[in-house]
Amino acid sequence: MSRIKELLEEISDLTAEDEDGGELVVELQQPLSAEELESLMKQMPLPQELREFYAVTNGMELFLEELYDSEVLQYVEEIILFHSFDNGDFTCIATKESDFPEGSVLFMNHSPDVLVQVADSLCDWIEKVVAEIQEKGCLLHPADYFSRPDEQGVYSHVLDDLKGRDCELNR
Repeated sequence: MSRIKELLEEISDLTAEDEDGGELVVELQQPLSAEELESLMKQMPLPQELREFYAVTNGMELFLEELYDSEVLQYVEEIILFHSFDNGDFTCIATKESDFPEGSVLFMNHSPDVLVQVADSLCDWIEKVVAEIQEKGCLLHPADYFSRPDEQGVYSHVLDDLKGRDCELNR
């Protein structure tokens, strides 16, 4: 069994409490069929772990965070956008054509020119997101660390990594 399949099975029954005390759940979707997965792989160069993800679930709700289904995935300049902060920032996966290690998870600040690695793999990112949401009741955006500089989380290092770069977070 693949690591991503094991992880998704492990977290599928988890719950968390949001900042207001409401219950958050993990919702897996129906997996892609072999034909649908083959079609998706013709549209974009899916890293192995992402292929395995879509063979288990076609997107998901990870507590408050939506991981895109195959209809919404976007392939842009050697990265695949799979999660949005709904403000022009995305979480992406590097493909083999990227300057980052294939399968690594990246934060994109409005442009594919502004990327910061946040996890070594999709499994690593999901594990970190689950831990952060269970601890804090939400997933913090890098800009949240302006007002919470001592907090630690998935994206806590992004501001430091982007210091001195021309990007939205520095304006």
